[in-house]
Amino acid sequence: MWLVSGVEVSRVSTGWATVVRVAGDVGSVDVAGVGAQLRAAWVGAVEGGVVVLDLRDVALLSAHGARLVNRFVAGCVRGRVQVCLVLDPGGAAYRVLRITGVSERVPVFADPEAARVAVGRVASGR
Repeated sequence: MWLVSGVEVSRVSTGWATVVRVAGDVGSVDVAGVGAQLRAAWVGAVEGGVVVLDLRDVALLSAHGARLVNRFVAGCVRGRVQVCLVLDPGGAAYRVLRITGVSERVPVFADPEAARVAVGRVASGR
């Protein structure tokens, strides 16, 4: 787990994905450190693997934070890593990422379990 300026980033490898959870206020001050942690997650993922970015506990997502998420998604795509977002539909991160179009380009789920089920369906061809 990484913690700075009230932002917590944790990464857990499961049997089906790397789940990266971000919690706190992701403003312009925090972007560099959070970005380094997100980069490490997708760089360390196996080609063809899955990375889930869980932003349910992000209370504030600035425009800088939205660009950071956009770069994260682009990095995953370049690295041929599947990426999906976990967002609280009533939360700030959901609203900002919807306005910026980021959430329109990748699958969005309400919780990691829903993402796991969807990824399992795709992998099994159902």
